[in-house]
Amino acid sequence: MDIMVVIRQMLELFLILTLGYISAKRKIVSQEFGTQLSKFILSITLPCMMIASVATMPHDADKKDIVMMFFISILFYIVMPFIAYLITRIIFVKKEERNLYMYMTIWSNVGFMGFPVIASIFGEGAIFYATIFNLIFNLSNFTLGIMLMSNEGRKALNIKAFLSPGTISSIIAVIMFAVNLQLPVLLNDTLDTVGSTTAPLAMIVIGIALSEIPVRSVFTELRLYPYVIIKQLLLPLFSWLILRYIITSPYLLGIVIVIIAMPVGTSAVLFANRFENNVELATKGVFITTLASIVTIPLISYLLL
Repeated sequence: MDIMVVIRQMLELFLILTLGYISAKRKIVSQEFGTQLSKFILSITLPCMMIASVATMPHDADKKDIVMMFFISILFYIVMPFIAYLITRIIFVKKEERNLYMYMTIWSNVGFMGFPVIASIFGEGAIFYATIFNLIFNLSNFTLGIMLMSNEGRKALNIKAFLSPGTISSIIAVIMFAVNLQLPVLLNDTLDTVGSTTAPLAMIVIGIALSEIPVRSVFTELRLYPYVIIKQLLLPLFSWLILRYIITSPYLLGIVIVIIAMPVGTSAVLFANRFENNVELATKGVFITTLASIVTIPLISYLLL
């Protein structure tokens, strides 16, 4: 693995984020545009990327690896709420911010950043395994995630939110692989082209959201510094120490560790907006962890993979 490829990928994504920030600051685009673009990504480009990833899977892919990824994904989202709560106590998070910190810890940037970074490290075929992880991500995000972010708790749950385009496309991708269904080349190429816009558009959305916050205030959120160290360095390292005895495939283990090392997901900002939570803190969390990932992801990749 060429570590410089990973570093270049992270720098490129952050520069695109900066472009979104400048565009909003110069009034080229509005916050409303950022909100609409978020919906477009979640409903169109990300599902296209997931479905198109099936075509990149080798036909001789080990079914055991697929089952293992399902098992690890489910285990991860069962265990992580307890670890996330422990982290909030270690860094003395205020009670009113505890649920948001837990959300940021559990649901990392698997789709927007995870997919392109994983593809750059492991190849396009790895996206399918990330899609499996993303399926469980969506199932838990639209249940426990909503309960954490909403003041209404369980009352905020509804079938419409649960059956999101991301969840449906994840299920479709898994079924397509299971029955060895291949789309016509033209259709698959179209989906792949649309899906490839996910990462840059997502970074632009983050940049637009950041433009509403004074830059200085982002870096004065002191609790985020130990949080980054725990979430993006210690947690992947701890996970590697345990999972290397469970996952025998170095390829699969690498994919899982990189997913765990991802920064806070942009869904934290989307959900904070939707459920009137602390949007400013969520945006700061996304920014600081995304900025840190320029260093932490190449470092984790170099040390563990």
